[in-house]
Amino acid sequence: MSIYSIADLEKLSGIKAHTLRIWEKRYNIVEPNRTDTNIRFYNDDQLRKILNVSFLINQGFKISKIAKLDTTNLALKVKESSSFSTSHESYINDLIVSSLTFDSELFNKSFDEVINKLGLSITYESIIIPSLNKVGSLWSAGDLFPAQEHFLSNLIKQKLYHILEERRSKTNIGKTILLFSPPWESHDFALIYADILLQERGVNVCNIGRAFSKEIIYECIENTKPDYIFTTIIVGHKVTEIQELCDRINSCKKNSKFLLGGNMNLLKLVNSNAHLFNSCKEFETYVKFQIN
Repeated sequence: MSIYSIADLEKLSGIKAHTLRIWEKRYNIVEPNRTDTNIRFYNDDQLRKILNVSFLINQGFKISKIAKLDTTNLALKVKESSSFSTSHESYINDLIVSSLTFDSELFNKSFDEVINKLGLSITYESIIIPSLNKVGSLWSAGDLFPAQEHFLSNLIKQKLYHILEERRSKTNIGKTILLFSPPWESHDFALIYADILLQERGVNVCNIGRAFSKEIIYECIENTKPDYIFTTIIVGHKVTEIQELCDRINSCKKNSKFLLGGNMNLLKLVNSNAHLFNSCKEFETYVKFQIN
C-alpha cells in the first residue's frame, strides 16, 4: 500500500490542501495517519475516497451532503452520477488510482466499461491521454515511482493491442501507410490508436513505432514507398529539428501524402506541408472518407 502526503492529494484531486484540512476537521471526511513528528499521510483507500469526493464536488454536490455518505454509498453515488455526466473525471480517476495501487482488476473493469460506453476515439482522447498526462506529470515531479507510470502504460498498450487484433479487417483496400514516432517522443500510443483505425479500414499498415534515428524514417520511406505517411509530434522539441524532419520527409516522399497530428501550438510554428489533424475525430473522419 502506498502513502501520500496532503500535497499529493491536492495534486491528484485538485482540492486545495487548506480545504482538505478544513473538511477533515469539520466533516471528518478522512482521518489521516500521522508520523512521529505529527505530519499527515494518507493511504490508498483515503486517496480513492478523496478522488470520489472531488468528482461529486465538480458535479455540483455540496460537501455537507457528501460527508454523510459512507464509503460504499459514496462509490455508488459516483457511479450513478457518472452515468449521467458528460465529464469523464471518474474514469480518469479510476485509471490513476489503478496505476498508483498497481490494481489491474480496477483498471480492466474501468477500461472495459468506458470503451463500451464511449467508444475508442473518445476513450483515447478524453480518458487515456489525460490519465497518462496526469500520471506523467506526477512522475516528472517525483511524486510517484517510475514503475507506477510504466504499469499504467503497459496495461493501456495491452488493451489497445487486443482491440487491434479484434478489429483487424480481412479485406485490403490496396493502400499502404507508414507510421512512426520521431526519436524524441517517449510514447507511441497515438500510433497504436491510428493503427487500429487504419487496419479496421483495410489499410496495409507499416508501423515502425519510435524511430531511434531520423535516418531510419527516411530509409523506410524510400523502401516501402507508402501511399501515406503519418506521425505525431506531441513532446516539446526544437522547432528547427522538427522543421528539418518535415523538410526531409517532403523531399523523399515523392507521391506519398504526409499526415501530421499532435501538439497544434507547436506544429503551427513549422512549415510542414502536411495535412494537419487537430483531434482524433478529425483523423478518424479522414481515415473513413479520404483513404480509399
